[in-house]
Amino acid sequence: MTKIQNACFECVFFVMYSVTRSSVFVIRHGGFLFVAMASGLIAFCGGILIRCVVPRIATTTLDMFAYSGVVVFLLFNIMFNYIMCIVTDPGTVPIQRLEEEVEFNEDSDEDFVSLTAPPPIPRPQVATAATTSYCRKCRNHRPNRAHHCSICDMCVDQMDHHCPWINNCVGVNNTRYFCSFLIWLTIACWFCSFLTYSPAIGSISKAELIKMAHVLSSSMLFLGPQASMYSIFLISTSAGLLVTFLCGWQIYLVLTAQVHCLISLTEPLINYSLRRHRSNTKSIDQKPPDVDVAAKFCRRTALEMLMRTGKLSLAVADSKCLVSFRV
Repeated sequence: MTKIQNACFECVFFVMYSVTRSSVFVIRHGGFLFVAMASGLIAFCGGILIRCVVPRIATTTLDMFAYSGVVVFLLFNIMFNYIMCIVTDPGTVPIQRLEEEVEFNEDSDEDFVSLTAPPPIPRPQVATAATTSYCRKCRNHRPNRAHHCSICDMCVDQMDHHCPWINNCVGVNNTRYFCSFLIWLTIACWFCSFLTYSPAIGSISKAELIKMAHVLSSSMLFLGPQASMYSIFLISTSAGLLVTFLCGWQIYLVLTAQVHCLISLTEPLINYSLRRHRSNTKSIDQKPPDVDVAAKFCRRTALEMLMRTGKLSLAVADSKCLVSFRV
């Protein structure tokens, strides 16, 4: 019986390992497909809005230009933040191995000595446990809020997660663009649903609705603009529900100075630390003296993630605040 159970567990673990490795391989080497799919959906919905929906709901020429201007404005903000999420470095932690730098600095070969030789590379500062941690995969010291991404195979400072739709990690440098992208995408989805509801579903018969519901059995190009408007209504509504939840969760993480990949690991430690402090002080309502000030400082600094100007200062905040309360 024990052998059968062990064999079953081995099969389950093997399947889980195979699925995990396959998903990592697909996301790592096929990220451009997700980017192309997302860009295609955004372009398709924007084109149908301008080509089919706006001329149908606009009563005057001024209304047509106004609706078209709003659509173009939303598309510009979505694509700008989307492209910035893709091309911006998320905050990769550079690998600096102490042995290599010491060997380079202590090399006394006269062939490399010259008057124009660059100054030696300074030795890295001694890392302390209060400000840094050690990555076993990179074999490098990193900030406490950094995390190793298995998809990118590198450490990212203040990494939230790896998003396949941008083929990049969400870290300290591109979090503001990612949040702005989600906000504008949420607004655009519900705006698109509002505009396409009446033209697509309001005046359609039940027979036509059933016919257009079977989009897999017929070509969308032969069903006309009505089916196209119906399709983008379904796309924008379903995507709006998901993106709204994701946007709200991401804003909550930003306002509380947290990251998604570390929140489940650090909250039990934080709660245990507070309970131990309260038990030692014999006061249920008493908190550490710097909890409120430090927490407010973290939240106020985290708001800079949404600012386009200025350098994000969350990384240079008080290390005790980052480690003890919202790691």
